[in-house]
Amino acid sequence: MNKKTFLAGLAMGMALTAGAWAIYPRVHSMLPTPVAEKVTAVVNALRGKEEEVARLDPWDGPAAPGKGAAAKPRKTDEAEKPNKPKQLKPGEPTPYHGKLPTLGAVNIRDAQLDVVMKGLRKPWSMEFMGSDHLLIAEQDGALKRLDLRDHSLMVLDGLPDIPAGKGQLGLLDIALHPDFANNRRIYFSHSIREPGGERYTTALSTGIIDGDELVEVRELLVALPWAQSASNFGGAIAFDEAGFLYFATGDKSARNRSQEPGVLNGKVLRLHDDGRVPADNPFVDRDGYRPELYALGVRNPQGLVFDRQRGELLATEHGPMGGDEVNVIRAGLNYGWPRITYGMNYTAEPIGEGTRAEGLEQPLYYYLPSTAVSPIEVYYGDMFPDWQGHLLVGTLKGMHVSKLDYADGTIRSEQRILKEAKGRVRDIKVAADGSIYVLVQNGGRLLRLHRPTDAPQVATNTVGKRSCAEIYNTVCITCHGNGTPGVPQVGNVEVWDALGARGAETLYANTINGIDAMPARGLCEDCTDAELRRAVNFMLSEAGLTPRKRP
Repeated sequence: MNKKTFLAGLAMGMALTAGAWAIYPRVHSMLPTPVAEKVTAVVNALRGKEEEVARLDPWDGPAAPGKGAAAKPRKTDEAEKPNKPKQLKPGEPTPYHGKLPTLGAVNIRDAQLDVVMKGLRKPWSMEFMGSDHLLIAEQDGALKRLDLRDHSLMVLDGLPDIPAGKGQLGLLDIALHPDFANNRRIYFSHSIREPGGERYTTALSTGIIDGDELVEVRELLVALPWAQSASNFGGAIAFDEAGFLYFATGDKSARNRSQEPGVLNGKVLRLHDDGRVPADNPFVDRDGYRPELYALGVRNPQGLVFDRQRGELLATEHGPMGGDEVNVIRAGLNYGWPRITYGMNYTAEPIGEGTRAEGLEQPLYYYLPSTAVSPIEVYYGDMFPDWQGHLLVGTLKGMHVSKLDYADGTIRSEQRILKEAKGRVRDIKVAADGSIYVLVQNGGRLLRLHRPTDAPQVATNTVGKRSCAEIYNTVCITCHGNGTPGVPQVGNVEVWDALGARGAETLYANTINGIDAMPARGLCEDCTDAELRRAVNFMLSEAGLTPRKRP
C-alpha cells in the first residue's frame, strides 16, 4: 500500500470514528476500485470493527435498507465507565473547583477576588490613607483619592506639570510621611524635562494634602544628569522605622552610570524627610561620591519596601532580557549592574563580567526568564496566617504575583498566584484587616483578595505530632514535588529506589544534617527528627517502597 492510499484511509477512518458517515460514500466513490478496496481495509482496521463494517454497504452508509444489519449504537463513555470519585493518595488534598486555582494550589480554598474599582487611567501606585481611603497615582499625571466605603473618586489638584504620554514618562510612586495622620504630607516621584530641551530624568517632590488639593508642593531632588531615554526612571520610595526617606533611581538606559559614584542615576538614595542629607550616609565623606548615595549598581528599581519586622529594605528591579532581581539593600553596597547580571542584551549578547564578581552583591532572588517585576510588599496580617513575612512581588509581563517564602535570609520557595487578575500588576498593598489590594494596569482595576471573615483559619498543627503527609505538604513539596532541577521528585520509582538502597538511616541522617545543596533539616527548622523521618518514609512510600536497612 502506498503512502497516498494509507493517508486517505487514515483520514476516512478518523472521520468515521468521529461519526461522519455521511461523507463516506462521496469520498469512496471518487477512488479507483483497487484503491477503494485498500482504503476500505485500512478503515476497517482503524475502526477495529471489521465484522460490523463488513456488513455495511460502503455506497449507502451505515444503515442502508435491505443491505445488511444496521450497526449497533456505540456505548457512551458514561455507560462504559461510571463516574467514580477519585481515590486520593495519603496527604493529597481534595480537588479544588473554585475560581482561584492559583490560590487553591497553595491550599487557600476560601479566598475571593473582588473588583473594587475599574476604569482608572494607567494606574501606577497606591497608598492607604487610614482604613477607608486609598491614594492612587495615575501615570498620565493625576492623583486621586478613593473612598473605599462608597467607591467615590476625588481628583486632587495641585500637581506640578509632569511630562507624560511616552514610554515610562509620568507620575510614578507615592508614599505617605510617617506622621501623615498629623501633617498630611506625601511624597511622589515623577519624570521631569530638562528646561528648554527634550531630555529627562527622575525627580522626587513633596506636598501637603489640604482637602481636595495638594499644596506647598516643592522638589526635593532631581536625579541628574539628563538623558534622552524615556525609560528606566526607577522612582520607588520608602520610609524606614527611623523616618529616613529612601528613593531609588533608574539608570535612564545609560547603564554605566549605575557604577559612577558622582551621578544619581542607578542608585538608592537616603535623605531626611525634608531632603537634607543624613550625616551618617555611607559615602558622605568620600571623594567623588554624591553624599545622597546609600547603595549603587541598580538598573530600574520600581519596588521598594521597608520590612519593619526584619529591619530590612527590600527592592525589586527590572533586569535586561532576563535577570529581574529582588535585593536586600544595605548601606554602602554595590549591587553590580551592569558589571554583573543574570540577564543579557536584547540582542542576546552577554553583558559585563558574568553573574558574579568580587565586591558585588548577589540578589536575594532573581528571575529567568524575566517576568518584569515592579512592586514589592511584605505580608503581615491575620487573614492569611501562613504567609507571615512572605514577599509579594507584582509582575507586569508575567501578569501574576510572585509569592516568595522568605525565612532566615533565604527564599525557600516561589509560588505564582493571582494569575486570575489577568493583567499587569502595578502595585500591592496589605490592608489593616490583612486583605491584599492589587492595582492592575489592564482595565485600570483595583482588586481585593480576601477571605470571609467568619471562615475558619487553618491552625498550625502541634510541633512534633504532625503526620508524614502534613510535613511533606507543608515543606518537602516545595522542592520534591515542584520539578526543582536536581531534586528527587516524589513518585520517581527509579530515583527513590536508588536512594533507598543506601539504607533508611542514611536518608534520615542526610535529611537532618543536610547534604549537597539541601540545607540541614530541609529548611524545616521546627521539625523534630521524628517528623523528618516520617517525611522521608512518606516519600519512599509514594514510590511504592519501604525503608530498608543499609546493605
